[in-house]
Amino acid sequence: STREKKDLAKVEAARYIELRRKGVDEVSNTPEAAQLRDYRLRAKKKKGLLRKRPASLASVLFPGASPEEYPQGENIVVYADLVESRKTQVPFEFYDLPGCPPPTMKGKRLRKNIGSRLQGHDVKPSPYLMYVKEDKPCTPLCVVSFGGKKLRWLRKLVERQYRVQLTLDQLPVLMRSKELNFAVRGYPVGFKAPPSYTGLENDEYYLYNHLKFTVTYQEDPEFSGVRITGFDVHPVSIKHDIAVKELTPDTTISTCNAPGAAEPANSPSTYLTLRGATSGDSIQVLYS
Repeated sequence: STREKKDLAKVEAARYIELRRKGVDEVSNTPEAAQLRDYRLRAKKKKGLLRKRPASLASVLFPGASPEEYPQGENIVVYADLVESRKTQVPFEFYDLPGCPPPTMKGKRLRKNIGSRLQGHDVKPSPYLMYVKEDKPCTPLCVVSFGGKKLRWLRKLVERQYRVQLTLDQLPVLMRSKELNFAVRGYPVGFKAPPSYTGLENDEYYLYNHLKFTVTYQEDPEFSGVRITGFDVHPVSIKHDIAVKELTPDTTISTCNAPGAAEPANSPSTYLTLRGATSGDSIQVLYS
């Protein structure tokens, strides 16, 4: 009845207010956050903002297609999409950036992102390796040296707020903030700090060179393996200790994977600046 619907709506509204008062955000992969998102969607639908349940592109183009399931230990490819900004209409390829080379993927069937292919650009495997249900500590990937035009270009990308887009199992990587209650696609190339923050005469530019990924998944007796449900990233700017000339994933780096080393974290004392010691100098970057 109409009265019962109104009473139910009041209960749901009270539940929403109570959860928000307790500090529950709407962007986490938790049952409580899902309840808050569902409530907001229902509220929009009642106001006429949502006419019907939106269908995904995959369900329209490939009705009945089943989700991907991965066995434990399988290597899942993280794909590199475009590097783009809302402030400009000029995108770049991931491998245009001065970073690690693409991995060798011989003999492996690649599950490509259909959405990107339909938009006219081809995604490529990124240097980041992931294995189902296996946690990985800080892993050194490569050391790159660059300066001159490349260094100035990177500072421009930071200035124009370019973001790197990655996908895993056709899910875009997200940056989430529980404190600010938001989620945004991709991660920034770096960030800019004003003189009021650094104490310098000019703006300072920093590069994000360490990525911490969090992958959420679902397991159920009705299917074998796991289904990927979320792909998050936390970028870190850190001036790694580079004391070696040749680097492998097993190379011991004091700021990364050495015994007792702290997990890389954003700290003003260890930020990686996009500036040489003197004008015209190159910088060395260790990606991890």
